[in-house]
Amino acid sequence: MQILIFEWLTGGGLWIDGVSFHCGAAIRSQGKRMLQAIAQDFLIAGIEVILPIDERSIGDFPAVDGLTLWPVSSQVDLGDFLKNLAKDVDRILLIAPETGARLLNCVQWLESFREKFLSPVEEFVRIASSKQASFNFLQAQGFDGVSRGMEFADFLNGPMDNFGFPMVIKPMDGVGGEGLRLIKDCGELEQLEGQLAGSDYWVEPFYQGVPVSVSVICHGDRFTFLPATEQVFDREPFGDFIGSRFPVHQDLECRARRLAEKTIRLLPPTQGYVGLDMVLGAEGDQLIEVNPRLTMSYLKLRQVCAFNLATRMLGPSS
Repeated sequence: MQILIFEWLTGGGLWIDGVSFHCGAAIRSQGKRMLQAIAQDFLIAGIEVILPIDERSIGDFPAVDGLTLWPVSSQVDLGDFLKNLAKDVDRILLIAPETGARLLNCVQWLESFREKFLSPVEEFVRIASSKQASFNFLQAQGFDGVSRGMEFADFLNGPMDNFGFPMVIKPMDGVGGEGLRLIKDCGELEQLEGQLAGSDYWVEPFYQGVPVSVSVICHGDRFTFLPATEQVFDREPFGDFIGSRFPVHQDLECRARRLAEKTIRLLPPTQGYVGLDMVLGAEGDQLIEVNPRLTMSYLKLRQVCAFNLATRMLGPSS
């Protein structure tokens, strides 16, 4: 079996972005680490791995048996390049930031090969990539555990008492901690009003509690729920992600699992790895966002789970 794994930041996506995508070094490092980890797990299982790699990063991936690297240069049409590789493989796994529809674009490029996907399909990615789309979809299902937010432009044009302080403002399709702002008072809010394009940002209350992630491997209506992990950042209340803490307290594990189960069963059926970020607090538990892709929690979970997470994506019995 051969699997094509494409990760945007290491696989040539930055040739397209140029200077338009101001992702920090931390995000680029996370992409590389996730790719290296999951590629290794497939290789351990005897599955051949095909990796498109930005020619500037090819030294980060030493040659090993079963691994084929395809250098990507600035002259390559990335969509056509991936389609050509997709023709000859058995499975496809896509990892990309939701920002600027990058993940959605990848999924659409390879739509004709969707039966090979080991990662979420277009309908799921479209909903999960937008904070507003996720909120609207889950609210329409009668789910009240999702973070109660709104488009920043609507917030500015409406009653200013929609939320109290502190509040969080973040990109509508942001990834990781990129662009998150904690607003503590009216002065800080006024400074931002002229800086942010309202339609591209989401505002929500700041929820006090433990930041927890639950990852789920999906196969339609069948799910493998992985252990909850606490998210650790380099500064409080959030900053750059630096790792996952495991185990979490048993009470938090049970609460996180309940919220994850309720959420994933309401979302459209899909396959592959999905990460659910939440805050578990004294006043209630809130889903913060849905990540329709591999997340950094994978690095911890692959160490603590008794089975190979990568091959589990192939099917529950793998």
